[in-house]
Amino acid sequence: MFVILSMEKIIIKDIRLVGFHGLYDYEKKDGVNLGFDIELFFHNQINNNSDDINKTINYVDVIDTVKRINSSGSFNLIETLCHNLLNEILELYKPLKAIVRIRKFKLPIDTPLSFIEVEMTKENNV
Repeated sequence: MFVILSMEKIIIKDIRLVGFHGLYDYEKKDGVNLGFDIELFFHNQINNNSDDINKTINYVDVIDTVKRINSSGSFNLIETLCHNLLNEILELYKPLKAIVRIRKFKLPIDTPLSFIEVEMTKENNV
């Protein structure tokens, strides 16, 4: 027997913000460039036949949540920032599952690279 579950997804890619996170004083003082990706999975929550923003997930609100959590404090690790953001998104928007990715573009190392990225995925107990 097959069960087919209708799944809907909102993807927000590459929100660019400055965050005051890192192990070094200059990162917390001067800030670091970060990129955020958010993926939210729903079942019959965003398929909005009424074309009414009040009856769906407003991605502008999700972006505002990312901005708020990023500016809420200074973390030593972007892993902590990612964890806090993921839990806040699950609490506020009640997706079935959420994925949060955070990229840090400049590192205090002498090795060329594009970025490092932390990704966390969690399912909601709704």
